[in-house]
Parts: sequence; C-alpha cells; structure tokens
Amino acid sequence: MSNGTLTAQVACLLLQEFDQQGFDVLHDHGQKEIDSLDKLGKLRSWFGSALKSETVLADLDIAIVSRHDKKICALIEIEETTDKPKVILGDVLATLLGNGIAFQGRHDLKVGKWTTLIVIVYDAHQSHLDRLAFLAEQANTLKSKLTTPNATIGRIIVDTFTDKMQLEHKLKQHISEAVSQRGIQ
Repeated sequence: MSNGTLTAQVACLLLQEFDQQGFDVLHDHGQKEIDSLDKLGKLRSWFGSALKSETVLADLDIAIVSRHDKKICALIEIEETTDKPKVILGDVLATLLGNGIAFQGRHDLKVGKWTTLIVIVYDAHQSHLDRLAFLAEQANTLKSKLTTPNATIGRIIVDTFTDKMQLEHKLKQHISEAVSQRGIQ
C-alpha cells in the first residue's frame, strides 16, 4: 500500500461516521476523481502573519470540524510506517508551535481547549507502548509551557495501531471521546 492510502481509506470511513453528526471530515490524502473537493486539501499548521510555503510547520492528515462553528474537534496525524520518537514529537510540536490551522489556504478553522490532537502510529508488535505513553505525557506537559495559539489545543493523544481495522476502531473511539468531552455535539 502506498504512503497515504490507508489514511485516505480511513478518512472515507470517518466521513460516513461523523457526517450525520454535523461534522466535516477534512483530509489531505485522497483522489480528486472520487473525494469531495471541498473536503480534500492541505491541512497545515503555520506561523507568522501569513500562510505561505515558508511559514508551514506541519501538514496534518485529517481534521474533524464542527459545521456549525468551524471548531476543530480532532486533528489527526497517521504515521503509517513509523513510530520513531523524533517523528512523533515533530508531528506534535510542529502543530503546537503554529498560529493556526489552515485548510485549502483558508484560516477560518478554530483550535482551542475543545480540540484533541491525535497522533496514531503503526506498531506491528506493540513493542513501544511505554515509550509512546511517555512521549504523550511529556508532550502534554510541554504544551502547557508554550504561548502559541495552537498550544491552546486541549489534549494530545499518542496511540498505536497494528492494522486497518484497529486504526478505524481507535480513531472512532478517540474522536467520539473528543466530541463528547468538548461538548460540541
């Protein structure tokens, strides 16, 4: 499977799950011929006064956004091939250091205490669970020391998956939790 293929498939399933609940599922990976063009595009964390290629800090895979107020309930990065700490911390910190999240170049999405950042990584043997728990704990501590707008994100989850079915199940669970805890639904 090529890089991003699993992410695109999961985005489609999340759309089916959360669309009826009043959420848009915005995603980066997909096919222009198949996916809705208003839901497919670059999700980017950026810094400075304007979004341009020089100010992009991170590309994210999926955002679950309330249609009613444009609040991001969940920001998701799926690492399909690695669980290396520097990649995970890069995903988290590059998101938190930003001034906002843009989709298709627009800045109308809002992050805050109602937002959960989910980084979910492939770990075939589930051999790094303690390390990932440590990284999540430290990332949540670091978040409280930052003063950037994206550091207002309420919670960071770092989790693993072994296959597509487990990825789908865990993401649905984490997103449902985020929705109910943030009172957006």
